Amino acid sequence: MMKRPINKELIDMTSENSQDRTILSGSDPEFIAELSEYLDVLASPVRLQMLSFMGTKPRTVRQVAHEISTSYENTKKHLTRLLTLGLIRKEIGVSDEPINHGQPVFYYSLIPGGLDQAIRNLALFSSVSESGISDLSDQIEAAKKGLREISPGTGPALSLTNGSESGRRYELRSELYRIGRGEETEEVLFTEPAIILGDEYRSVSRASRPHAWLRKRVGVWTLEDGNSKGGTYLNGKPVSHDPVPLKNEDLIELSPGSLGAAFLFLSGNS
Repeated sequence: MMKRPINKELIDMTSENSQDRTILSGSDPEFIAELSEYLDVLASPVRLQMLSFMGTKPRTVRQVAHEISTSYENTKKHLTRLLTLGLIRKEIGVSDEPINHGQPVFYYSLIPGGLDQAIRNLALFSSVSESGISDLSDQIEAAKKGLREISPGTGPALSLTNGSESGRRYELRSELYRIGRGEETEEVLFTEPAIILGDEYRSVSRASRPHAWLRKRVGVWTLEDGNSKGGTYLNGKPVSHDPVPLKNEDLIELSPGSLGAAFLFLSGNS
């Protein structure tokens, strides 16, 4: 069993200077072993099937066991591993099954935004494997493929990955968006749709003088900085006013640090 949750340790986003942000514990054998175990949990077809089943509504152990055609005890072991990753939660409720109708039972359900968080983690893990620290590419790709297969088909979106609103999705239905915090005054200087963040993201520029722009150009989404003070970063690299094309699972950071905002770009799937 893992000694600490990996998804909280991979990237140090607390520094206001993006050049100080580094992959933590990358050369640590214990870190690599835990990373491999994390990927093993996500790459299991059985556990991915369980995540898909629990994504529709909370389920009991017996219901999950019946769905995946395995024993009660094996199902509990799989659920315990998923709980360790923080992808599902366990809550008590009242059974609606004939065998124990009305009795208290535990229900397991997918945490809102849990799949997006896992996909974001895999994007960060890719930077570990690409750095030559460890050859985990096959495990990462297997886990990515499995998560894509069980993720609901949606259009393009941004998924907020930090702060109290972590997991919130912003569906991209228009072709141009300005991104920033709420307006300082009622007067809005722009008429384009906006992705508005709460005041807890205090390092992010206001939406009336947007921190960043998101545009769809000839079928390709692009990102550009809006002359912000804190900077806009794509996968750890600074973005200027010149538009940069986005690809699925790119990590977008606005003013990296505890008061900034981070998004996962999801290109959408059919």
